Amino acid sequence: MNEIRNNNTNVIIYAFLNLRWFEWVMFLAMIFIGGYYILTDTTHPMWYLIVNYICSIMGICCIFLCAHASWVNWIFGIINTSLYVVILAYNHVFGTMTLELFYYLPINIIGFVMWRKNIDKKDIDKCKTRIMNWKLRIIMTIIVILTASICHYVLVKVGGKTAWFDAFVVAVGLNAMFYEVKRYADQYYLWIIADLIAVVQWFMLADLIMLTKKSIYLVMAIIGLFNWRKMQKERNLENI
Repeated sequence: MNEIRNNNTNVIIYAFLNLRWFEWVMFLAMIFIGGYYILTDTTHPMWYLIVNYICSIMGICCIFLCAHASWVNWIFGIINTSLYVVILAYNHVFGTMTLELFYYLPINIIGFVMWRKNIDKKDIDKCKTRIMNWKLRIIMTIIVILTASICHYVLVKVGGKTAWFDAFVVAVGLNAMFYEVKRYADQYYLWIIADLIAVVQWFMLADLIMLTKKSIYLVMAIIGLFNWRKMQKERNLENI
């Protein structure tokens, strides 16, 4: 165990070995569906398809590990976010692009540092998890609604294609990412909303790779909520 702790490469391998069989099934589904899309798509340039494919693989690696509270997820998150900015710019999804570039990317680095400082006592790759109180949840809901309204107004002005969807993704994402860095299980209530919106968004944009990716995100957000709450109750009672 000490040898693993002192070698980040081994920690990454250890984190992936903790994934369950159905998570590996979804991972393989992403690989094969993405590969099929690259070979059959005739509406997008090849560079876009390749970037999209790599981004999707990195993204699902990130969310799989995050659902298990593994700090390793931030490494894949940084790569995923960087590539996703390119994809969003190509599709003129300006609101989410701004969120990814100026919020998600730097906060991925902050999250990496913060989680490494709060490692779980039983597993070398996991952070300690917490649960929000009802006061924080009410405040969070009000902020999401206000932020979404403001974002919608701005996106309509700049010509965003999916203004309402994009606005709610931005509003929910701002809060979800903050609580993810703070290690709250309640982040997943927001991610579930964001992923539902994203599934509809990419269905409307007819992008099979991103639709598959976001569908897997949605499934893992539900799994992550149960995992984190279970960890907090069984392993990290000092963080209530």
